[in-house]
Amino acid sequence: MNELDHDKLLESIARLTEKRNRLSLEICLTQTMFDLLGVEVIALYRFDGEQVNLLVRIDPESCWIWDSEVDEPEAAVPVIQDTGLRACLHGREMVIESVAEGRRYTFPIPRREQLIGFLRLVSARDLRDDRRLIEGFLQIYWNYLKLIEDNERDKLTGLLNRKTFDDKLMDILQASRRAALARAKARRAEDKKGAERREGDDGSYYWLAVLDIDHFKRINDTYGHLYGDEVLILLANIMRRSFRRSDLLFRYGGEEFVVVFRTRALEDAATVLERFRHNVEHYRFPQVGQVTASAGYTQILTSEMTMVVVARADKALYYAKDNGRNQIRCYETLIDAGAMAKPEGNFGDVELF
Repeated sequence: MNELDHDKLLESIARLTEKRNRLSLEICLTQTMFDLLGVEVIALYRFDGEQVNLLVRIDPESCWIWDSEVDEPEAAVPVIQDTGLRACLHGREMVIESVAEGRRYTFPIPRREQLIGFLRLVSARDLRDDRRLIEGFLQIYWNYLKLIEDNERDKLTGLLNRKTFDDKLMDILQASRRAALARAKARRAEDKKGAERREGDDGSYYWLAVLDIDHFKRINDTYGHLYGDEVLILLANIMRRSFRRSDLLFRYGGEEFVVVFRTRALEDAATVLERFRHNVEHYRFPQVGQVTASAGYTQILTSEMTMVVVARADKALYYAKDNGRNQIRCYETLIDAGAMAKPEGNFGDVELF
């Protein structure tokens, strides 16, 4: 490797360590390796049980990045249907296959005893001499990914922390705005063609729920903070079992938690949260016994600010607390039923597009 190559390599590593979130790190990793190795195609996958999910794919013509707002059937690949991925999973070693463009290389991305993903490269030239370089980049990626994740998570429960909440929700709002613009554009195209308008919204609805443990101060005062912490840890575990892997789970502060999730139908949000409430109520906490939780939730609209969404969910939560606890309340339903006064004006309802 000559001096120019050394400089280029050091610059690439420096760019990687500048990143502060997972997506930007993954984009930088694939783009950097694509430029350094001069391959035809590079793709990064996340391993998720029986399938892998495509995160980033780069070729000379395009750069594809996973977007939670867009359904891409080809982005999810069953491992059993891909010979290279299957062999890499079982052997935990680089796998080489012949393809039309040359050779296809699949590298495992291990984390201790687990496999967290794969890196796949298609190249017209032999990459075996670059194996140590590629595996070195994957090790840097793994190490730095762990630092990012540790910084994003609450130390006690392992859920996402309050610091991460604002960034994640802002990402969702921006993605929702892009999706809303795309749907509006599609509807205008349908109208011009005289096509029949489809019923309802063809996308998903985002919801934010604020969850709170009922009488948590009483638990701390009666059993001590050690058992109080155990209740928080066990409640976080119930959240993981009650919600999907794609849902965002946060410890917002103290005994308060936040969930951000999507549903295909408006009425499904209550069902999702009721399942969680039921699971908490019927779980026997060691020493403490029965614990219940209340929640307030609201729909996330594309044209508002983070603090406005949280404030609505908080109001619904306070209503649940003031009216018996151990219940789920929707802000919009409470307003429509006249149980809470409708706010005056349109605070937070800022039209950005």
